[in-house]
Amino acid sequence: MYDTLILHARIFSGRKEAPRTTHLAIQGDRIAAIGDELAEADAHEVIDATGLYLTPGFIDTHASTGFGYFFPEAADHKLYQGITTEIFGNCGTSPGPIGEGLLPTMTRLSGEIGFPFNWRSLGEYFEAISNKLQFNIASLVGHSTLRGGYVKDVNQPTAAEQQAMQQSLSQAMDEGAIGLSSGLIYAPGCFADLQELVDLARVAKEKGGLYASHVRNERDKLEEAVEEALTIGDQAGIKVLVSHLKAAEKPNWGKIERVLEMIEKYNDSHAVKTKVDVYPYTAVSTKMRAFIPKYLLDQGMEALPIRLQKASALEDIDSWVAQKEYDLDKMLIISNDIPEYHGKTVHEVSREMKQSYGRTMGQVIAENSETWIVYHCIHEEDMDKAVLWDEAMICTDSWSYPINAPKTIGQPHPRSYGAFTAYLERYVLQQQSLQWPEAIYKVTKLPAEFFGLEGRGEVKEGYFADLVLFDPLHIRNHASYLHPRQLSEGVSYLWVNGQKTISQKLVQAHAMAGRVLS
Repeated sequence: MYDTLILHARIFSGRKEAPRTTHLAIQGDRIAAIGDELAEADAHEVIDATGLYLTPGFIDTHASTGFGYFFPEAADHKLYQGITTEIFGNCGTSPGPIGEGLLPTMTRLSGEIGFPFNWRSLGEYFEAISNKLQFNIASLVGHSTLRGGYVKDVNQPTAAEQQAMQQSLSQAMDEGAIGLSSGLIYAPGCFADLQELVDLARVAKEKGGLYASHVRNERDKLEEAVEEALTIGDQAGIKVLVSHLKAAEKPNWGKIERVLEMIEKYNDSHAVKTKVDVYPYTAVSTKMRAFIPKYLLDQGMEALPIRLQKASALEDIDSWVAQKEYDLDKMLIISNDIPEYHGKTVHEVSREMKQSYGRTMGQVIAENSETWIVYHCIHEEDMDKAVLWDEAMICTDSWSYPINAPKTIGQPHPRSYGAFTAYLERYVLQQQSLQWPEAIYKVTKLPAEFFGLEGRGEVKEGYFADLVLFDPLHIRNHASYLHPRQLSEGVSYLWVNGQKTISQKLVQAHAMAGRVLS
């Protein structure tokens, strides 16, 4: 007798092949059988899936930190999108390993967000969350996390500090990390040179991992930044993921096609291939401090408010904003800890204060260096080219964090609650630029193979029963920029390692079937 029998489902295997309507049985944590002969089989639970699509669970290739798992219902907003596995530790920041230099920051974050901080190694972190997972997770090791823990002078790591980073990375890989990530527009990662990154990537390669990079520039020097990522891949012999590919700011629109041609040329001559991930939105979300000169960050966040009191620093921000041609009428402040700024654009705040953009940004950041913004700066045609590229995967670029968390940090980007449903709505149902088999492949088998998640990403006998059963006519993304905390709809049932996690369109409150994948 099987645990679960799903009858009359339209099954998409994840392999870019035509679907077939048949039956599937789950036993324990695995797909036990697939086929018409199951019509008469016995099971503890039988689900009639007539009219519904059954696919592998979706894989979110790019999340953020894993601090939200300590709270109940942290992953609800992703489960309702069909996500059964999340990769985090991206953009240079991971929950471990925590070197001595990062202890004050982690203690502060623990207090601000409300999670218990009682680990140092990545392995200890995995132990702390192992029984709190609604879905599967895997973690990269953040380059900035390594730098923050072991490097004192951000401009010049010593040989001993470089060795400490490499040893810490090696240990984290042994404890289950799947690779190295960098965030090269953020401090302290932005101060690293090429050789530092290559040396670390070689460690990840030796342990079977990959390198994922928020490249050094997504604007006027996008091509050079992607070339740097490819150079790291070439010199380290490692798989490369260009994170959340975009060409930001109007003067750079149209560059995505050239970048994809660069990557294709690289892939033609390399056995180890490079891929990208993308979120289907034309606005970015990050901290405002990413839009000021990098030298202002080289003494750490504690020194930043003092440095921003100098007139010369504010003048430099003014010059920087003008040089980069930021459209500050499209930069919306979403942090809500300072009410007079929340929900306004930088242009509006500047006009109210009757001062320059540089002075306005300097004042906001001085009051809270963690201020988050949403910035509309991507062209739809570029976004479409990136999403539709054969080797592109889909991501939320957002962490798992519950709607009713004890503390909130501004408003999330709508991609947190709707990236995957928005992707299916736009590219399959509306544009019809992707057919269902190809669209499913890009969020299942493709990322499972790239990240080395064995036994996942396909509907196949013997594979783990990470499955999503959804109504193709009612897939909806409801999250918007003004109302981002709106759950998606369309998923009727969802299984994680064979355990029913969504039943009859509702997340099961006590379903904790997720595992740490390595």
